[in-house]
Amino acid sequence: MVSQESPLGSPPTLRVGVTGHRTKGLSEAGYDQALLRGSVRKVLAQVKEIARRLSERHPDVREELLLKVVSPLAEGADRIVAEEGLMLGYELQSPLPFSRQEYEKDFTIPESKTAFHALLERTTQVIELAGSREHENKAYEEVGRWVLLHSDILIAIWNGQSPAGQGGTGQIVKEAIARGITTVWVRPHEEIFLLRSIAPLLYDSMNGLSEAIGRVLTARGMS
Repeated sequence: MVSQESPLGSPPTLRVGVTGHRTKGLSEAGYDQALLRGSVRKVLAQVKEIARRLSERHPDVREELLLKVVSPLAEGADRIVAEEGLMLGYELQSPLPFSRQEYEKDFTIPESKTAFHALLERTTQVIELAGSREHENKAYEEVGRWVLLHSDILIAIWNGQSPAGQGGTGQIVKEAIARGITTVWVRPHEEIFLLRSIAPLLYDSMNGLSEAIGRVLTARGMS
């Protein structure tokens, strides 16, 4: 899927969303968080460099190109991508499944709540969706779909297993592929691929990323 052009008068934007496991799920899937951060940093830096190189064809608007990470800020994958994006100069946009006061109840460790609020303070836009605890899996599903609707590229930190439940990483990855969203699959042990299908499981090298970003920039009149 290629998103619509930016509104008239707004700078063109390239948006990188995230779906992935929470901290416990990352450990169970065999991810080393230090290595994972390095892989995420590599992906985001590659996206930034490709966008810079392609946008040089239009030097009059080059400085206006915005790079955004779209992250719901859950523990684990969401926060890793958000933090690494901020360090590389991306803006942060954060849809939340509930109000921020309700959502923070997901984070029982005081340090996690502190990290959540610290990221909120650095977010340029917070979108609080109208989820409820009575249907919390539905709320997580809706925030995952919001990320898909507002992303040009998706980073999927996923164990490669079939969807296990409503709103889980496997489901969001499956929907991303169905929507035609360029999906970067970050696997354990620093393996990074472009995901083509999950049933059957098909993936390629990252060589197609430049072409995918080029399509987005073309839709914004920059390539």
